[in-house]
Amino acid sequence: MRRVADAVAETLRAQEIDVFFMLTGGDPALWTALQRQGIRMIPCRSEQGAAYMADGYARMTGRPTFVYGQHGPGSANISSALADAYWAMSPVVSLTSSVPAATRDRHEYQLLDQLAMHRPVTHWAGEALRGSHVRSMLLRAMHEATSAPGPAHLDIPRDVLAEPLEDGGTPDAPAATLRAPQYRTAPAPEAVKAIVARLSGARRVVIMAGSGSRVSGADPEVRLLAEALRAPVVTSIGGKASISEAHPLAVGVVGRYAAGVANDVVDEADLVLVLGSRLGSVTSDSFTMFASADLIRVDTRSDALDPSAALNVLADVKLTAQALLSELGADPGAARDTAWVASVSERVAGWRENALKVPSTGGESGQMHPREVVSALSESLAPSDVVVADTGYMAAWAGVLYQARAAGTTFLRAAGSLGWAIPGALGAQLAAPERRVVCVTGDGGTGYNIAELETAVRVGIPVTIVVVNNGTLAFEYHLQKYVEKNVIPEINDFSDVDYGAVARSLGAAGVLVRSKGELDDALATAARSEAPTLIDARVDREAIAPVTSYANQGIDPSAL
Repeated sequence: MRRVADAVAETLRAQEIDVFFMLTGGDPALWTALQRQGIRMIPCRSEQGAAYMADGYARMTGRPTFVYGQHGPGSANISSALADAYWAMSPVVSLTSSVPAATRDRHEYQLLDQLAMHRPVTHWAGEALRGSHVRSMLLRAMHEATSAPGPAHLDIPRDVLAEPLEDGGTPDAPAATLRAPQYRTAPAPEAVKAIVARLSGARRVVIMAGSGSRVSGADPEVRLLAEALRAPVVTSIGGKASISEAHPLAVGVVGRYAAGVANDVVDEADLVLVLGSRLGSVTSDSFTMFASADLIRVDTRSDALDPSAALNVLADVKLTAQALLSELGADPGAARDTAWVASVSERVAGWRENALKVPSTGGESGQMHPREVVSALSESLAPSDVVVADTGYMAAWAGVLYQARAAGTTFLRAAGSLGWAIPGALGAQLAAPERRVVCVTGDGGTGYNIAELETAVRVGIPVTIVVVNNGTLAFEYHLQKYVEKNVIPEINDFSDVDYGAVARSLGAAGVLVRSKGELDDALATAARSEAPTLIDARVDREAIAPVTSYANQGIDPSAL
């Protein structure tokens, strides 16, 4: 007997979806159906961990990626964990059961308004109250997730999941395989001509590549456009690796987490071509940047455009860059200030030469500087390997200082949710088993989801996790110390936990290191291992990340 749950599994299989992230909870018909279709179920230790894993997987593949939570608290936990996918435009589909449709008006156990909880963090949320509607609504959820792109949600009452299917025949033919961005809007020809006209007269052009450029898969076009225009390229943290940072025209990440030289380059430009960035508070350094140059903004969302910009174009980044390359004349960079372009390359090269040099903070012995951690990663990883960074200081250390030498999905960053990186890295590693994935998180972020190491061991995910451990929430500590002038240790500091020992207790490999040499050895060992590995890297809590918050206090993070 086929049930509605079988229609769910058959629809996923028809869409070539073969991984399903979840925490089981009272819907056995669904697990039987997924098993019959050969879909690999990844049972996680929490709904948050499952949602973050699905997010990491989705960012690597661009495919609609499913996460499940049971009705009530499971669905509530999933909805609260979708914020990062929402910010990052990641095509995660939240498939949750809901309380039985037949009894929900009688104070049914664990009844919640799950659609209302999901709507703020999804592009679409719906409920299939009839078994005959399930397949079309599943396809709708996947369509919405890949079109925007961003999370979508479908509720199916648990009694509907278990219902016999009225039609016992074969399912309908599958729709086209869905992938983000499912639809691409080409720029209007007159818009392309208007951009080219402005570019041709500008002396100091900078290309700003944001997360929309990454989602669009426009990294080849960004490089070609930069070379044709002789334009330096800066990125947001979300857009990092839109161009290889080893390229002579690559400047690096700009904004609140940035090297000073990158922000200077933007300030010196007379025209900035913004490809897929909302220029939010982090990217614009609290809205203090991008005001002195003409802005040309290209994005697929009207709310990411700015009516005060010199020119707005509502179109796909990749198609727009291709159209510009076709429209540009024989020497589109003829008007460029070549001396300035050369000086940018020289300044960036000089900064990179010194970026990982280790200053003395006067900290305790037996502790590294975080720059040594980034240096060890840079020496250990191949250009095609993937770095997954948590938010806060980890985004600053890794996003600014780690050089992404290959364009594409070689750098993922939590878009704002501390603790995202460990499960996000597990999902990324599942999506790219042929590549090495290394997670960079702090001891604060580690506390959220370290239990998912057990998932990594059980499922067989050979990810490497580097815990940059300074025993405190260092971002908070430094803001209190240097900005507020009042340190409150009881809300910052943690116990002295050996996270390597915790990893070993969960079945993973784990080691504590206190020097770069020990870290180099640990990374080399992890690279040869098929087991998940956690490296507890002890660092100096006085080291300040490259964050502009301290500039007004006269503090130079590069000296700390």
